[in-house]
Amino acid sequence: MSLGLNEAAVKRWLQDQQAARQKVQEERVRFLLNLTSEDALRLYLALPQANTGRKDAPEPSPLLWVMRQALARYRRVKARKR
Repeated sequence: MSLGLNEAAVKRWLQDQQAARQKVQEERVRFLLNLTSEDALRLYLALPQANTGRKDAPEPSPLLWVMRQALARYRRVKARKR
């Protein structure tokens, strides 16, 4: 039994993901623009201790990874039907 993907729902999800990325970017910019020089320097000096290369933080998230795989399969199936 094949459940298939709801094309409209997938497109909406992709649009929502783009909107979320845009919102996060806007919030980052607003945050950084509002920093005082002292706060900006403190954050900059703390970067080496931030350990941004953590191995325990999956990138991308497991949910996003599964969604990307599902979309790739969907595109392959759709391309074969053409």
